[in-house]
Parts: sequence; structure tokens; C-alpha cells
Amino acid sequence: MSELFKNLRTSFLAGLIAAIPLAASLGILLWIFNTVTNWVLPSSLRAQHHAFLYRLVALAVVVALVTTLGWATRKVAGKRFLIFAEALVARLPLFNRIYSFMREISHTLLAGQKTVFARVVLVEYPRPGVYAIGFVTSETEGEVQAKTQARVINVFVPTTPNPTSGFLLMVPREQTINLDMSVADGMKVVISGGAVVPPYPPLSSAPKS
Repeated sequence: MSELFKNLRTSFLAGLIAAIPLAASLGILLWIFNTVTNWVLPSSLRAQHHAFLYRLVALAVVVALVTTLGWATRKVAGKRFLIFAEALVARLPLFNRIYSFMREISHTLLAGQKTVFARVVLVEYPRPGVYAIGFVTSETEGEVQAKTQARVINVFVPTTPNPTSGFLLMVPREQTINLDMSVADGMKVVISGGAVVPPYPPLSSAPKS
């Protein structure tokens, strides 16, 4: 009887390991689906019996609009308008910082482009024994470096699920733990609150069986 219970428990845990990533991924996709369609649909349509069908139509409209926007920005006139719009945004206090940071994130996650973040590290924050994911931006220079005893690096620790805010930590290099995950994967972990975790070892370097 104990052996049967042990097998059932092992099977249940194996099922959890298989189901949790799938459920988390579906949950995130459903949240994105509802959030995007809520912007388009009026509240009266969301409450109707065929609300899901209306949401599918709204999603198709959003995809079409985004595709049209992307097509327009690839043309000469669209590029000029985008440059003008970004120059206008750059003049708006606070909003320009949020826009710039979100552009960095979108380029990292969607286009795979390099950003201001050099690599992903773990730092003990907010107290020893507790770890937070951080992104190295640069070597600390100037007065801060001159008045510290160790070589210090700048680490940005974003908040979850909104990575546009966070903390700048100046951490001694030997007190950081380098991670193998990419900046894009690190940002996914932060935004998802830990629900999305990249495989380790990375699939490209995992030993072949």
C-alpha cells in the first residue's frame, strides 16, 4: 500500500511539473488577450452572451492595426513621422523616461536587439540571504568609485510586474552572481513574477543524451 501511495505521489508531482508551466503560459496569454480586447470593446459588449466572439473580432482588429502601423513605419513618410513623434516624446518630462525604457524592453523581447543592459546577475537584495534579479548597466565611475574600497558596478533591479520602475544599486563586483540567461529571458522572469523561467542549462548548451 505504501509503495502504491509513493508511486501516486511521484506521478502527481511529475504531473505538477508538467502542468504548471503550461498553465502559467496559458494564464499569461489569457491575461494579455483580455487586456488587449478590453481596450477595444465597450463594457456593454463584454457582458453579452457572445462576448468571446466579440473579443476574437477585437483581437483581429488590433492585430490588423498593429500590422498597418508596422507597415507604415517602414515607409519613408512613416519613418519621418516616427522620428518626429519620438522627438516630441523626448520633450515630455517623466513620460520620455518611461517611453525610452519600454522601448528598450520591447526591442529586447521582440527584436532581440542589444540594449543598455550588459548581462543578468543575482544580487543579495533587500537583505543578505534574499536574492533579486538585476541587470548590469555599466562600471561605476567618478566619486562613487573613488570612495569605495572594491570595484563597483551599476545594477538596475526592476520591480514586478512593471519593470519601468526599480532601484539603482552600486554593488561590489564580487558580491554579484552572473547568470547564463539572456537579458530578454531575465526580463521575462521579472515581468511574469517568476512564472516564466528559462530552461537551465540552456537548451543550446544542454548535454545530449
